[in-house]
Amino acid sequence: MEKYFYILLFAVQFSFSQNTDHLPTVLKQLKLKESQIRIELFTEKVLPYDKSKSVLVIPKYASDIEEGSFVLDAYILIIDNATGKIISKFIEPNAWTSDALILTDITIDTGLYHLNKTTRAFGIRTDYRTQSQPNPYSETNLSLYIVEKNTLKPVLQNFRIYKYGGEWDMKCDGKFEDIDSTIDIDKLQNKNFNNLIIKTKITKTENILKDEDCISKETIKKETVKLIFNGKEYK
Repeated sequence: MEKYFYILLFAVQFSFSQNTDHLPTVLKQLKLKESQIRIELFTEKVLPYDKSKSVLVIPKYASDIEEGSFVLDAYILIIDNATGKIISKFIEPNAWTSDALILTDITIDTGLYHLNKTTRAFGIRTDYRTQSQPNPYSETNLSLYIVEKNTLKPVLQNFRIYKYGGEWDMKCDGKFEDIDSTIDIDKLQNKNFNNLIIKTKITKTENILKDEDCISKETIKKETVKLIFNGKEYK
């Protein structure tokens, strides 16, 4: 029993030793200061299909913060985990704006985006929401990136994969719409890249107060569309 305890302890310690924060090393290479980035939105993730590398997303302030609103430049990087050296990067000025629609989270999506036999993309998801209670709204956008000749290239930009919104009296009466999309990879190709199959579920809910009971009526609709690669990006 004691033997297995020490094996488990070593495994945990080894796991923690791999979760290295590469931010200081990367910022030095980019000649940026930590004060120049929105630190709570910074994210880093090891590539599951190439664990010697990580993806980093550095949201750099593009302008001064004004009454809670700000604009961010997107620094999307792939680095070597052993050295922290930047291998490839993509920089998009004024990529994200947080204002009435608040940017709440940025996450790295390492799903199975196999665009052809040799190309696997990774995604960046951005989550937004409003603070309105009578008119709630939130959305998630997805961008996909591939490595091409040691540079990062966006092939899908800010595609909305989730949206929720509605209006109600904050008691019962109201209407809501939930739009949730998933991406499947098609076997058919265009310009040597597989088509993307977008499957969307649209749920509409109407609440009505009747005899002091809040009655909900729900309708569901499903749609399927394809995004085709035009040689530069998916449309």
